[in-house]
Amino acid sequence: MRPEASTGNFNRWLRINDHVPDDLFCRIARGEEPAHFVHEDEELMVIMDRYPVSRGQVLVVPRAHFRFFHEMPNGLVGHFYSVAAAAGRAINSLMSPDAVVMLARGLRIPHYHLMLIPARSGDFVSSLFSLMDSVQGFPASVRSEIAARYSSLGRALRVPEVSDAQLEEDARALGDALRNEIARA
Repeated sequence: MRPEASTGNFNRWLRINDHVPDDLFCRIARGEEPAHFVHEDEELMVIMDRYPVSRGQVLVVPRAHFRFFHEMPNGLVGHFYSVAAAAGRAINSLMSPDAVVMLARGLRIPHYHLMLIPARSGDFVSSLFSLMDSVQGFPASVRSEIAARYSSLGRALRVPEVSDAQLEEDARALGDALRNEIARA
C-alpha cells in the first residue's frame, strides 16, 4: 500500500499537502515525474492512470495547481471539460465500453482532476455503482444491512495490473483517437 493511502496516515497526509502546489500532478506538469501522455497542451494534460481500475482509464488534469474545479478560471473550465468530453468519446470509440464513467478527484492528490473510466457490466466500476444504486433512497437501517451484505466487495473484486508497455500502447492509441475527436469539434 502506498503511504499516502494508508488509513492511519491519510488525514495527516491530507493536512500536510493541502493546497501545496508541489503534488504529483504539478511535478508531472513540470516534467519532473514520468507519465504516459495521451494529450497535452499549454493548459492541461490527459495521462494514463498508473493505477487504473479499468484498462484505458485516463486522468484529465490542469497543468496549473487547482485543488477544486471552482478555483479554475472560467475559460479553463470550458476547455478542460471540452477536452474531457473528447477523451470520453475517444475511449468509447476505441474501447467500446458500456459506459465511460467520469469521477472528479482532488483529495488523495490535492490537485483537481477527472478520472475517465471505461466501465463494463460486471467489472469493478459497474459493481461499485450498482452498490451505490442499491442504497440510494433507502432508510439508514436498510442501507446498513446492504452495506453489511457487501462488506467483502472490495476484497472480492480485482482491478487490472497494467504494465508500462501496455500504458504506453494505450496512450498512443487513445492519443490518436483523441486528436481525431478534437479535430472534429
